[in-house]
Amino acid sequence: MNSLPMTVREVAELVGGQVQGDGEVRVDSLAPLDAAQSGQLTFALDERRLNKLGECRAAAALVSRAVEGLSMSLVVVGDVQAALSALLGALHPGEDVPALGVHASATIAPDAVLGEAVAIGPGVLVGAGARIGAGTALLANVVIGRGATIGERCVLAEGVVVRWGCVVGNRVRIGPNSVIGEDGFGYHTVGGVHRKIPHAGNAVIEDDVEIGACSCVDRAKFGSTRVGAGTKIDNLVQVAHNVQVGPGCILVAQCGIAGSSRLGRYVVLGGSAGVRDNITMGDGSQCAAYSAVAGDVEAGQIVAGTPAGPARQRLRTLQALDKLPDLIKQVRQLETRLQQLDPPTHD
Repeated sequence: MNSLPMTVREVAELVGGQVQGDGEVRVDSLAPLDAAQSGQLTFALDERRLNKLGECRAAAALVSRAVEGLSMSLVVVGDVQAALSALLGALHPGEDVPALGVHASATIAPDAVLGEAVAIGPGVLVGAGARIGAGTALLANVVIGRGATIGERCVLAEGVVVRWGCVVGNRVRIGPNSVIGEDGFGYHTVGGVHRKIPHAGNAVIEDDVEIGACSCVDRAKFGSTRVGAGTKIDNLVQVAHNVQVGPGCILVAQCGIAGSSRLGRYVVLGGSAGVRDNITMGDGSQCAAYSAVAGDVEAGQIVAGTPAGPARQRLRTLQALDKLPDLIKQVRQLETRLQQLDPPTHD
């Protein structure tokens, strides 16, 4: 792990950039453009921010092209976001995981299987027949149910629950207090009483998935609820029973997907978006924040609104709504003028 302070030249070597200006200038911390002060390193992610560098007090900046006439030093890179990510990765101390081995307060079933170099923290419970892959870390109070499988090099943060029979792939990270494999929300009503429908399936989280804090992936009634490889799920997201989330999807905070819906590859759901049950969203489709998807969405389509429809059409509708009070006023004025021009007659 690298650490600040470091010189601009050292930053450039770390991110593969070229120095413009004084490479021996030292920077002691990172800050966004509008808040950066003397001694700090900032960054310009787009042309608009690049044009504001002259107003910034930072000592140096990560930029996508050379800029003349600035007093600060620059590190010129091909991709500012990638360079910033590389720098943050080098400075990050890494996960605060337990020491290798099993903490004295953990409870491990006699027939559970632990891989090499696992780190099992305080209060962890690993149930009967469960399997934990090599290099995986289970932080404090994680619960792994009977027969569940956790792959290699995973990190399950404090309070994560993976219930019985569920499967988590390799290199998966699950944030605090998230639950994989709780029963789905399913009831049938008999004689005025809501009776629970048993959920005999499981939930499968494929390789390289990341799930934030307090999110839930429910188990299937039968078969598997599945989250595809490489998908990234934010905090406070609900994935209901029998949902199929394709590879590489992005699910932003507080969105919810109702039962048996299917998301294709690289689908994006904005914050607080909702998808009703038995909906299909095609590959590469996107849903804007606060939208409600009530019908199938074609591959590559971008939708917005409630109910969700083509985003550009919904935007035009919203723009028209802003004009509606003035239009109503104009219509009433026209009605008045028409009545004056052609007053009603009475027999």
